[in-house]
Amino acid sequence: MSRIDQLTGRGANFGHSRSHSNIASKRRQNLNLQTIKIDGKRIRVSARTLKTIKRLAKTAKGELPTLKQKKAAKRAELAAKKTTK
Repeated sequence: MSRIDQLTGRGANFGHSRSHSNIASKRRQNLNLQTIKIDGKRIRVSARTLKTIKRLAKTAKGELPTLKQKKAAKRAELAAKKTTK
């Protein structure tokens, strides 16, 4: 099984390891793949993708405020401060 995120299609990054004498040898940085179940199917996604999925699920359920809701709350708070002065 290849080390690719099945939702986003992201793969490994490539770079160089540098020794003390500055010799470059190729290395790869693999993804942190996690196995999850979505609709009864097992898929492998990166930890970063999993974090995004969880955040979007919370926002959809209303447990996490959206950016618009945060701004509206801040505006209401500032308006309340002005009226109390």
